[in-house]
Amino acid sequence: MGKSEPSDEQDGWRPSRRELLLKGFGAVTAGLAGLLNAEDAVARGKKRRKTAAKTKGKKGRGKKSKQKPSRATHTPAGPIPGSALYSDLITYYNLGEHRTATESDLRTSDWLARQLKAAGLKTELQPFRLKQFFTGSCSLEIEGKKLRAFPLWPPRATGPIAVRGRVVSFEAGIRARGAIAVVKFPFDERAAITPYHVDRISEAAKAGAAAVIAVTAGPTGEIIALNTRPAVEQWPVPVALIAPRDEAALEAAAFSRIQASLLIDGREESAAVAKNVVGRLDRGKHIFVVSTPQSGWFRCGGERGPGIALFLGLARWARRSSSEASFLFVSTSGHELGGLGVEKFIKDLAPRPERVICWLHLGAGIATYEWEDTDRGPRRLHDIDSRRRLMCRKDLVELLSEPFAGLAGLAPNPAVSAGEYEQISRAGYRAFAIVGASTFHHTPADSPEMTGPEILEPVGTALVKSIEAIEAKYAIAPIR
Repeated sequence: MGKSEPSDEQDGWRPSRRELLLKGFGAVTAGLAGLLNAEDAVARGKKRRKTAAKTKGKKGRGKKSKQKPSRATHTPAGPIPGSALYSDLITYYNLGEHRTATESDLRTSDWLARQLKAAGLKTELQPFRLKQFFTGSCSLEIEGKKLRAFPLWPPRATGPIAVRGRVVSFEAGIRARGAIAVVKFPFDERAAITPYHVDRISEAAKAGAAAVIAVTAGPTGEIIALNTRPAVEQWPVPVALIAPRDEAALEAAAFSRIQASLLIDGREESAAVAKNVVGRLDRGKHIFVVSTPQSGWFRCGGERGPGIALFLGLARWARRSSSEASFLFVSTSGHELGGLGVEKFIKDLAPRPERVICWLHLGAGIATYEWEDTDRGPRRLHDIDSRRRLMCRKDLVELLSEPFAGLAGLAPNPAVSAGEYEQISRAGYRAFAIVGASTFHHTPADSPEMTGPEILEPVGTALVKSIEAIEAKYAIAPIR
């Protein structure tokens, strides 16, 4: 069983945006509690007024009440209330950093299974094995000052003794024997390893570098972790990612030919265990599949949180709905490692494509806010991040257009394919998916601050309407 990894808050690191968010997060939780309590108070008030009206009818002999009407108002909730979605999102966030097969990931599997079971679904866990590295310590130290660092997967550990060498700003052709070479990774919203990254690291290693430090350029000043895939081999030397806010310290060290120490310590397991979660609601012969990844590099508040919340919200809605279709819900681990979990599910447990009326995939960044740069750092705007995309087959464009009308970025687009949606489509399923990349995507600062109940609920409503429209069209005829 994988062990939980240490917190990012280690001695000697100056506070990042994530630490500041975590310190103030009690206010967010309290605000949510206030929202939920306000809704409960409104409901209790309505009940008291209804009871009082009945008593008045019996004892007041038809006299008009002198009580002034309540000024309290309550906007009717959609089929999946935003407050419930946001509550689940916060619970998911608080389970810890969600890297595949860690204790936090396994706790997440157990929690999701309990939620699906409580909703009335038959649940099971689908374990699968994988090679995984469990980080014990990771830091870069320059003249006694520690900088936050994060391994680039698949990591090559230094062991308990740090690699030490002079800092060199690396370019092709530079000799770097025994040095810690600094390279820069340009910003890419996909946040995944590409041939460019492989080539830069290989060039530095061939030039004799003892280790590589990669500065991940991006809009937030945070480290951006990069997804990997099984085909990517372990790096020839230890490689760590550094936030762009620390780039100046690296440049100064290189200019002064100062030495630094890189530590990447931990343990590697060749047969670590992760668990997909499967929930079934058996009704008719036609099946809706609803999937979402549950794993990611950090706490994934805006990246994974909306998908997890909508996944649970749809499961509860499906149980109480009048739909005659069956539903299969699956949350998958292994997302950041090449979609290992969804691949395992499709291979071993997924129903045949001809039985599936539609597969709905809830990807990253489904409902997050836009941010802007200011002199005091990033500031959240009221606008919804429109970089999200609604990907679908051509035969679903018309059906999805009306439910998602007016939701930024969510015009049905059959020409785009990304993430696990590609794996699902390749397997022959009629499917649609929402996938996006928010401002804090793949960073340690990705928290529930990135979203809110007011932007989660409209997506939930659109998803319910889409399921109803698809069932109305396809459930009366053969699927293929």
